[in-house]
Amino acid sequence: MIYKKDYLNQFIPEKYLYLLKTDKILYRGFKLKTAYLVDIMNEFILKYYFQKDESLIEKEMKFNVWSVLLREKYGTFYNYYIDYLVEHEFMIMVSDYYKNQKARTYKLNSKSIYYIKMARIKDKVLIKKSSKEYLSKSFLYKNNSAIPLDIREKLVNYLYDIKIDVDGSMKFINDMKDNRKMDHCKYQKNLMSIENLKINDIFFRFDEYGRMHTNFTVLKREIRKNFITFNGIPTYELDIKNSQPLFLIVLMIEKLTKSELIKPDVSNYIDLVKNGLIYEYIVENKITKTRDDAKILMYTVLFGKNGHKRKENILFHEHFPTVYEFIRNYKESAKDYKVLSHDLQLKESDFIYNKVIRHIMNVYPNIPMFTVHDSINIPIKYKDEVENIFDYYLRNLITL
Repeated sequence: MIYKKDYLNQFIPEKYLYLLKTDKILYRGFKLKTAYLVDIMNEFILKYYFQKDESLIEKEMKFNVWSVLLREKYGTFYNYYIDYLVEHEFMIMVSDYYKNQKARTYKLNSKSIYYIKMARIKDKVLIKKSSKEYLSKSFLYKNNSAIPLDIREKLVNYLYDIKIDVDGSMKFINDMKDNRKMDHCKYQKNLMSIENLKINDIFFRFDEYGRMHTNFTVLKREIRKNFITFNGIPTYELDIKNSQPLFLIVLMIEKLTKSELIKPDVSNYIDLVKNGLIYEYIVENKITKTRDDAKILMYTVLFGKNGHKRKENILFHEHFPTVYEFIRNYKESAKDYKVLSHDLQLKESDFIYNKVIRHIMNVYPNIPMFTVHDSINIPIKYKDEVENIFDYYLRNLITL
């Protein structure tokens, strides 16, 4: 179905609502289109909320800004728009451009993005550039994703076939918020996704670590299960239990010797993760009180800095000393504590896209789907076919 848009839903911080009162604003002798300023802020806010992964335990999100894409969307004077937003404290530049090496990197001013409002933008140029064709040209082909291009193309096409029950979804998240079962960040993510899906304004980006970010990746699982359909058919989600702890095993098998792999704590860790019991073990051994706390401990050890004084590192080391030393040495060898999270995501991506989805597309080319990092969502009528493929690769993922 083709949707003709009359407006875009744009999300901007409350303090910049003054931009909606005029079409242009004078800055350094140049008239900036306020719709473009709002659009850039909206893009950054979407990136922040949609790509923020609580499991990475990062206090701030940093973003690369590529001049090629900015020039194509906002024209020759795109740098004036960026400078305006920096000068007016929407964002802060943390590293500059280096020719043929890296783009400018920015972080958002956290004070600016907490209180945001939705605005309807009717700029015809921006509406045209929100089309599937333009987005594909900008964000499908011009990126360094580890996901094969033909798979990316199919997955983007499938996004436009998904429908959401807007009323049911909104009632669900509002009830969750009112009952204090959903924090502000998660509420904002879900709200923005639902509002954009309401007018078929599809968001998709591919990062360099093999993940695809879309309107659907940030939706609560209950929404995907109960309020999403493919051509009127409810969806079914298959996911990897203990995904990041599991792919840590894959890395250890590649890097450790046989004698290290058969050490008692490594064998215990492998058995627990393969059976989906690692968090239960942490709770039962009184390392943490709840399963959610066990996840936080695991994510902190995997993705944080492994200083010996940190409580989570001490507790994990007591039970899995060899595994802990592998994690610490892996990060120290790379001189970057984030390298482990990136490599684990690449392993996860290889499993989901190069193995499972490639197999599905080869054998059942007409099954539509969308991904949520370590999971695949399909029409429920194809559950058995896809589950067999998924389970086959999962069973063969770890071979000692």
